[in-house]
Amino acid sequence: MSKKHVSRKLKSAWRKHIDISDVDRFLEEQRQDERAGGGKIGEKPDVELFTEDRKTSASKPTLREIRKKKFDELPRSLLPLVNTSNVSDPIVKRNIKKNRNPIAPVAPTPVRIKKRGRPSGIAPATAEDIWAKDPVPAELKNEWIGKELLHHTLRNVGKPLVTNLPARMDKAQRVLPLRKKLPDEGLSYNPAIDDYLKLKQRVIKQEQAVIKKEQHYDRVVTQMFVKVTPEERHITELKEMSEGLVTAVKPEPENKAPASKAKAAPAEEAAAEDAAADTPPAVVVAKRKKPISRAKKRAREVQEQEEKLIQREISKLIAIDNLDEISKEIEKNERKAKLIAKKRAIKKKVLRSRIKMPLEFVEPQQLSGSLRTIQPLTNLLATGLPKARKVAILQRSRGEVERKKHRVKKVRYTRSSHKELVPESKA
Repeated sequence: MSKKHVSRKLKSAWRKHIDISDVDRFLEEQRQDERAGGGKIGEKPDVELFTEDRKTSASKPTLREIRKKKFDELPRSLLPLVNTSNVSDPIVKRNIKKNRNPIAPVAPTPVRIKKRGRPSGIAPATAEDIWAKDPVPAELKNEWIGKELLHHTLRNVGKPLVTNLPARMDKAQRVLPLRKKLPDEGLSYNPAIDDYLKLKQRVIKQEQAVIKKEQHYDRVVTQMFVKVTPEERHITELKEMSEGLVTAVKPEPENKAPASKAKAAPAEEAAAEDAAADTPPAVVVAKRKKPISRAKKRAREVQEQEEKLIQREISKLIAIDNLDEISKEIEKNERKAKLIAKKRAIKKKVLRSRIKMPLEFVEPQQLSGSLRTIQPLTNLLATGLPKARKVAILQRSRGEVERKKHRVKKVRYTRSSHKELVPESKA
């Protein structure tokens, strides 16, 4: 290709069309040399570029020393953050505080540990450095064991690893965790025995409440209805509908006397039995009460009225004496009623917003390798009632509420100019 012709008339054209690719190439090579070795490789002596390999006289490090050395080294995840370039920082003035007058570090004073149980006094200082001890056992010092897994293992073994204090220095909140989250992957899914027993106690209480409710329903609902078989119901209906129509026949005794003996019975006994059966039972007549005169009856009524009046006046006097106590009791009952109504309203609101479902608990004997074999909770009394209650709570829109309101009747008046003219009837 022929070279493109450009104008060289003015000085601005001279500066504009200049080929400086060879200068850029030279500067790029120089920059690469400075990054790799701190200067030009061609100008460096062989001593700086090459080293002789010599066998060390030290013995081969043991596995324990290698493992301990890994804790002192920088973690692999932080290696990309290390500056490996030999090029100096182009921004010379950075916001870095330099210690111009370095002072030798002063050894910290020993911590005084106060013994528990002593109301006063200071325990003598100990020369032992309690932070120098390594609470992590040697078998757990491995790059494959994470921090969360290490804490979990030590806590369940009974040797919790105490780390830095939480950010909240309040004594009441120091025991609370900074964040509640699920355990990391790789932790054991077998819970601690204390957590397992707490969950078991909670499930037992819930099951006892459900059983108590079932017994209550059986007592006040199921057992109140009498269970009758169809045969018994049919016999009862026949007996009630045929009352007074069919005379009851006495069943003959099983141990009947033989026919020869029956014939030999005297005729007098048979006649006496017939006469007793035919005669009706004797009528019992109540004794007539002794009559009371009207004067005595009136005097008795007046006396009863006077006794009631006296008793009423006595109760009034007693109430007047106890007026302060009665007023205090009334105020107390009013405050109590208001508090109970407020608590009920709050409880009702909370129940509508949040319905607690029962906990699902599986016995260790029923657990297997597959979670598909676990049976879900199928108790309708525990799950069905809360679900039905939640479904029954229908939230109405504002428009529906407004339409349901009682509308005030409006009286419409018609102007005289708008009234319809009624034609007069011809006489």
